[in-house]
Amino acid sequence: MFEPWIGENYGRSSLLGGKRILVVGESHHSEEHPVNSVVPNLTCRVMEHYGSTQARGEWMRTLDNVAWALSGKTRSDLATSLHRGELSVWQSVAFYNYIPVVLTDSARSARPTAMHYQMAVAPFEQVLRDIKPEVLIVCGYSLFPFLVRNHWPTDLAMPWDFSEDFLDVQRDDQKIRCIRMLHPSSSFSHKRWHTVISNAVASFENPVGT
Repeated sequence: MFEPWIGENYGRSSLLGGKRILVVGESHHSEEHPVNSVVPNLTCRVMEHYGSTQARGEWMRTLDNVAWALSGKTRSDLATSLHRGELSVWQSVAFYNYIPVVLTDSARSARPTAMHYQMAVAPFEQVLRDIKPEVLIVCGYSLFPFLVRNHWPTDLAMPWDFSEDFLDVQRDDQKIRCIRMLHPSSSFSHKRWHTVISNAVASFENPVGT
């Protein structure tokens, strides 16, 4: 599995009330590592590279969009001196990619299979146990039902029929608010999603467990 990125201020920043927030993406692609390989520190390396360079790869816009949606700020708002400030937002949350192996060598060249989604369940449950998020921000409508199906409330329609912005699931004695966010790679309004995220987090009651 990929180890999650855990920001140095995770769960103790002023961002969104200091909630423990886990952003969940779908998968990694890599030209450096073989397809289906496991590279435990890949997520952390990606985030470190994202925050350390001024040379902007196209894929970085996806992470920028998430930072702007979380903070309600733009690039110019976050900049300090000549440095970009999006990583400071990411330092307040955790980040994990759900598929636990390298999916493909280039973006959008393949989709996860049923086998990929099945192998993702146990590692993801381990991440939930380890870092105990209060809020999940799920990047992508297609990922959302796979991620929440093992904790689905029995009084709701099936996960694949769910079309609201968020819902609460129960894991052991802990309630987790799951936000179903449009994938931030394209046609994404960070202003709209900041409103959705802010409202969802502000209305969330603290979970029973810690």
